[in-house]
Amino acid sequence: MENLLSAVMSLYIQNIYRLLGLHSEGDFLFFTQIRRGNLMSRNVVYVFLWLRSSVSRTFKADILEAMRVCVITSPRPGFYQIYYSQASARPGYGSSLKMVNWWSAMDGLVRFPLLPPPKQVYKNFEGRYFNVPVLHKPPWTFVEYLNDSFRVEGGRDDKLINLLADKLHFQFRYIDPPDRTQGSGLDRGSSMQGVLGLIWQREADWFVGDLSITYERNLVVDFSFLTLVDNEAFLTHAPGRLNEAFSLIRPFHWSVWPLLLITVIFAGPILYILVDTTDGHPQGKSMLYWKCVWWSVTVFLQQAAIIPSENNKIRFVAGLLMLSVTYVIGDMYSASLTSILARPPKEPPINTLKELSEAMRDSGLQLLVEVQSASQAMLENGTGVYEELSQLVTRQREYLIGSTEKGMQLVRDNKNYAVIGGRETFYYDIKRFGAQHFHLSEKLNTRYSAIAFQRACPYRDNFDDVLMRLFEGGILSKITEEEYQKLNDKLMGSEKFDSTSVVIEPVLEGSEPRQEDDDKQLTIAMSMKTLQGAFYVLAIGSILAGLLLLIEMRSHDKFEKDKRIKRVEAPFVYKRKVPNKFQNRLYDLKE
Repeated sequence: MENLLSAVMSLYIQNIYRLLGLHSEGDFLFFTQIRRGNLMSRNVVYVFLWLRSSVSRTFKADILEAMRVCVITSPRPGFYQIYYSQASARPGYGSSLKMVNWWSAMDGLVRFPLLPPPKQVYKNFEGRYFNVPVLHKPPWTFVEYLNDSFRVEGGRDDKLINLLADKLHFQFRYIDPPDRTQGSGLDRGSSMQGVLGLIWQREADWFVGDLSITYERNLVVDFSFLTLVDNEAFLTHAPGRLNEAFSLIRPFHWSVWPLLLITVIFAGPILYILVDTTDGHPQGKSMLYWKCVWWSVTVFLQQAAIIPSENNKIRFVAGLLMLSVTYVIGDMYSASLTSILARPPKEPPINTLKELSEAMRDSGLQLLVEVQSASQAMLENGTGVYEELSQLVTRQREYLIGSTEKGMQLVRDNKNYAVIGGRETFYYDIKRFGAQHFHLSEKLNTRYSAIAFQRACPYRDNFDDVLMRLFEGGILSKITEEEYQKLNDKLMGSEKFDSTSVVIEPVLEGSEPRQEDDDKQLTIAMSMKTLQGAFYVLAIGSILAGLLLLIEMRSHDKFEKDKRIKRVEAPFVYKRKVPNKFQNRLYDLKE
């Protein structure tokens, strides 16, 4: 029987099974098979033929509200009464039977259809109480936990529940789940934790929150129409500003500077070879070589220099080099340097999962995830990059955290942490903790949140109708905007608020947050600290010039000393000087 019911539940068609038997067989069916295997489905109706005049209390006590049980009795020949378990939404009738129709040989069936539709039955709950678990997760729900109790202080989902209560006329009481987690739905046993475990064990009726729809969760609960469209993302510490002392060499990438230095070094020798092969200089080659080298250096420094040749070919080559240096390399460098000084750069941010995995592997970045959340299920069951991230996080000492807020506090205080979760939740919380401390990544994937109901919940369609009307009328967006506005008012009323504070705007339906205000925060006024790199270069150049001058002076003194020593050590040869009056005469005699 259990295998048959499991096969029926896998079919998405309406099935009616008529089970004929004694009362003991019915007890055995409910206790051992339906309840134990949680074999309750909205597409299965259990029909029993009860030959007695009334249904026993023991049989009624075994019926759960999620079971679609129809019992047909025959108090007298030619007359049949039809009892149905989902005939009333009032408290006290959830686990009992109520007569909804009858058939007689003379009049036939009294009402059509045979069983009342669930939408008609549950359109008004008439003050029925529901047990609703609640978790602290701003901006969806704000919960203050006391010593032995808790208090719900509002939130977007709290407003949504009140709207549903007003429309469907029910009441609710919040309950605190034991471990205060959502539940991932990975385990299908009784050891399942979190809110999903309470709903699966039918200890709670339904749950409204930032509960993403996943395949694992859909195996244990039924989800309603969507209440939130969000995106998966991860949060890292804000990139730090780069050292401004190296701003002079930052306009070019590290791979450009070696090529540029090689060009400066070899430009002079190449020009010397061209001049030597074109003009031909048998004498003064050493002086010509150093003239070419000095000319190439002065050109790259954008200083005036005389071309060391009168040949037109050499002038043409030198002119091309001057144009490329002045208008290409020089202008690009000046433009990049100006933009860097006007807006100091920051470290490269981490925006993609590939960059995140590289940072975890190379830089020791640790990824955090909320326990029993959809993000944890995605890491443990994902493939590709997610599988690589799962292998990296398992090497960490600890990667599961109790709440997203705790993870954000760790990310704010330490650059070696990152946390993954819902993007809209992050965007709201980074304004609470300070937007200057965080960097939000790109969208990873779209995730949908909905209300989690018990399996085979008969009144889910009634909630869906109300949710669709709220969604189409923009009410869901409106109550979300109100939470953002409350946070804006709170920030403006705080003592830490100033004129540069960022006004928070809601990020609805997974849209991109506005970056204009964040960009204004990065623009700062020019100062001497921004130009410190130029002074460092001046100091280094002055030190090098002083060292060269010292070396040149020492070399000059040593050269003069060696020259005097050489004169002293030379042999002295006495030559008699001829008087002037005899010089011309001796010259004449010699001739």
